Amino acid sequence: MRTLGITFGAAALSLVAGAVLADPTVAKAPKLCDGVYGAVSALTDYRFDGFSESNRAPTGQATFYCYRNDGWFVGTTVTGVDFLDAPRTPFEADWYAGRQLTLSKTWKLNLELLYASFPAKRAPGPSYDLVEPQAELIHTKGRLMVGAIAGWEDNVAGDGQEWHAKTEASYQLAPWLSLSGHAGRFFAASGGDHDHDHWDVGATATWKRASLDLRYGGTDEPLDQCFYTDWCRPGAYATFTWRLAP
Repeated sequence: MRTLGITFGAAALSLVAGAVLADPTVAKAPKLCDGVYGAVSALTDYRFDGFSESNRAPTGQATFYCYRNDGWFVGTTVTGVDFLDAPRTPFEADWYAGRQLTLSKTWKLNLELLYASFPAKRAPGPSYDLVEPQAELIHTKGRLMVGAIAGWEDNVAGDGQEWHAKTEASYQLAPWLSLSGHAGRFFAASGGDHDHDHWDVGATATWKRASLDLRYGGTDEPLDQCFYTDWCRPGAYATFTWRLAP
């Protein structure tokens, strides 16, 4: 079925291309992307909302997304993970799409749908995959940026649902240096999760295509809610990123 779909798709593209070449009055297909962003990173610890997903160990990450001048974007981020499961789940692949709306010169609204997947999971038990729609309101004035995020997180296995509210702020000290922080709270709606807070503060230095982010953060999850590990405890971590495009 997949081969048949590719064959029909190729034939359709050939017909469209032939029509455009034969008749210059035929409108060209719209551009899929007006720009592409790509980067690879080395992380001393992969923290997501204060929670270590790499067993507080180093890992790698790659991000690619395409964006349009009308605000639409779509992309993926692939990161190594370590949940101490067996067989081990080696990586997480996040897929997201959305649109950024410009409300005024200083206000923007981001609407996004995220699907976090773990396609190589072989360990027994429920799926780790989750879906999260979220909205982010951003206000920028001079060197200061503040934002607020509201989202709904739903585990596809049906064993956990929760609301998520988060605030963020950053200040550009210099063209190459910024300070930033995040603080948020999860409100459990169903399943075994409990309400908890998370936070982080840090600084990011940029030079040409390279950037180094140094951060300290964690959560207030108790030991029995953190799989009896130190994944929720506050700690320092760093991320070195090399931008591939643009």
